[in-house]
Order: sequence, then structure tokens, then C-alpha cells
Amino acid sequence: MFLINVPVMALVIPVVFSMLPRTEARTPGQWAIGQALVLIAGIVASVYGIKAAAGATQPLVVALPILLAGLGLLAIFARLQLRSATPLLDLSLFAHPALVAGIVMAMVAIGALAGVELTLAMELQYVLDKTPLQAGFFMVPIMAAAAVGGPVAGYLSNCFGVRWVASLSLAISAVALALFAMADLHQAGLGVAVTLAVLGLALSIGLTASSIVIMGSVDASKGGAAGSLEATAYELGTGLGITFFGVFMANVFGRALTLPGGLPPALAERAARSIGDSYVVAGELSGEQAQALVDSAKLAFSHAHGVLLGTSAGLIGVLAVVVFVMFGRARV
Repeated sequence: MFLINVPVMALVIPVVFSMLPRTEARTPGQWAIGQALVLIAGIVASVYGIKAAAGATQPLVVALPILLAGLGLLAIFARLQLRSATPLLDLSLFAHPALVAGIVMAMVAIGALAGVELTLAMELQYVLDKTPLQAGFFMVPIMAAAAVGGPVAGYLSNCFGVRWVASLSLAISAVALALFAMADLHQAGLGVAVTLAVLGLALSIGLTASSIVIMGSVDASKGGAAGSLEATAYELGTGLGITFFGVFMANVFGRALTLPGGLPPALAERAARSIGDSYVVAGELSGEQAQALVDSAKLAFSHAHGVLLGTSAGLIGVLAVVVFVMFGRARV
């Protein structure tokens, strides 16, 4: 994916440079490094605690205190922001309902995009036995379509209003995810490529629409603070999306996996953690037993992937309705 993104960025950078104004108004500020470290520690501890507890990689007596410590650090960070004269993130902006809806939408959209790319790449390589390069080319439609979503979102928002554009982009994303969940990747054709392109375009339009709402819901003097919240939402959404997609996949995979008979309990426990662990365990087994485990792991992962995409489609569909209502109240 890195090799694919390089030429895209090479085209985008000069265009952006030529279009941005040569002068800009700057607001002096300070970087509160202590607050940043508290935030980073809180996010890392919370994510690790969730993964360790849900994935059973650590006992609850270890995972739960780490999770609670992470949440405690995030609570301390929020308190620091509300009391500091120079907050790293201006949490008082959450008093704007439209900004809150935009932040939630941005986190869900970027999280869904990152999660779909992660799980799709895993299925292509583990289940369909594609090379990383082949998997990258398979996902070109979603990335190429996402690249044009920004300009399209701006044009559509001017024509129909950001409320309708944001809600419909999420609704279309939900439909695309549902269709993709039912698609047979073993017989992937034009329909799968089109579905991926529609998904990438819709999520990209949703991200841009959320950005329009976030930046447009505050005064120009607060633009930098709103931009910081938006950037944080993107990073947090990406991390949480990958985390929850991974944890969800691991749980469904472990329950769907049918282990071959005669497998020692220790190896069985390892194999049920993820499809990657199943492949590692299969490498330690004899021919027939190893092949049986690999075949079962492929079926279990495909099932888990379908359940995950279907569940994500339902959640994003609900979010489309929530965003429509919230943007209506805020008169966006």
C-alpha cells in the first residue's frame, strides 16, 4: 500500500501547494508536552488493556488494571484541558453539538476505513493465498476512489447541504459494506471492485463532510483548536478501528474455528487466537493435520470477516440516522 500511496501523494502535494494562500494568520501558542505525554500514555494503556482483556492474551488481573489506569490517565488529561489556560486540546468546543457529531462521524468513518483495509488485507493473504503486492493491487479501487472523495464532497455540500451529504455518505457506506460482506472473494469480479470503489468514495466523502462541519461550527479564531480535535479524532479513530476490528475478528474466529482431532490443548489454545497463530501451529503439525487446521482456519476467518462487515454496516447505518438528526438540530 505504501508503493501505491507514493504516486498519489506526489500528485496531491504540488496541487495543494499551488492552491493554498501564501499568507496566513497565526495565533501564538505553546506545546504542552506534559499534557501530550499523559494523553499518549492513556491511549496506549487503554488500547492495550482492551486488546489484552478481549483477546485473552493476558489474565484479567493484569489487563484490567492496565485498562483502568489508561482510562484514569485520559480522565486526568480531560481535567487538565478544562482547567489549563493553554490546553493542548480545547475540550470546551464540545459545547457545539455540530462539532460533536462531526468528531464522532470522523472517528467512525476513518476507523471503518482502516479496519476494512486491515481485515481485507488479511483475508486476501491468509485465505486467498495472495502475495502482499497482489493484495495491494486488489485494494486499489478503495484507495483510488477515496482520493477523489474530498473534491466531490465539497461540490455536493455546496449543492445539497452538508447534512444530506454526510448522512447519505454513511448510508451508502453501510450498503456497500453489507454487499461486500455477502460477496465471494474467491470469485471476485467487477462487482467486488465497484463495491470497494463505492465504499472508499462514500467514506472519503463522509470524512470531508465531517471536516466541513467541524471547521464550520466554530469561529475563525478557534479554527486551529478545532483542527487539533479533528486530527486527534482521525488518529484515535484509526487506532480504535483497528483495535476493535481486530478484537472482534479474533473472538468470532476463535468460536468459529473447528480444530482437528488429537490437537494438544496448548496448541489448540494458540491456534484459536487468530488465523496467523493457526498458521504457526500448523507448521508444527504433520501433513494431514496441518492441512486440516489451515482449511478450517480459512473457513473460520471468512465467516468472521463476513460477520464483522455485516455488523459494521449496521452500526454505520445507525450512525447515518444519528448524524442526520444531530445535524438537523444544529441546523447544518
